[in-house]
Amino acid sequence: MEPPNKATILFADDDQDMLNYFKAIFAKTKHVQYFSHDGFQAINYAKKCSIDLAFIDINMPGIDGLETLAKWKEIQPTTQIIIISSYSDGSMVRVALEQGAYTYLFKPLKKADVFAVTIRALKELATH
Repeated sequence: MEPPNKATILFADDDQDMLNYFKAIFAKTKHVQYFSHDGFQAINYAKKCSIDLAFIDINMPGIDGLETLAKWKEIQPTTQIIIISSYSDGSMVRVALEQGAYTYLFKPLKKADVFAVTIRALKELATH
């Protein structure tokens, strides 16, 4: 089964440049996009909107990406969540995957990697 042409994607990062990067690379897609500056705002989106895919930064003020992931999975367990980070910490990767993250990407992000993981995650979501 093919991934949907139009999915709902949330991007959560306290770095506005990172949010602008996501906005630019997804600009020509048909995906509905939401942008959040912190974990609290991301959780509010999870409570109000059906989200297919979320890119969540690990290091944000308030609640970090791992806590956001845990809370999110209680609200919307089927959302495919990609944790993003500047740090290649193996223990954090393991914790994120144990908590239900789909996968983990390290900054600086490459456009090809972001699209590849998006396609894989949405394709997997479509088969469930």
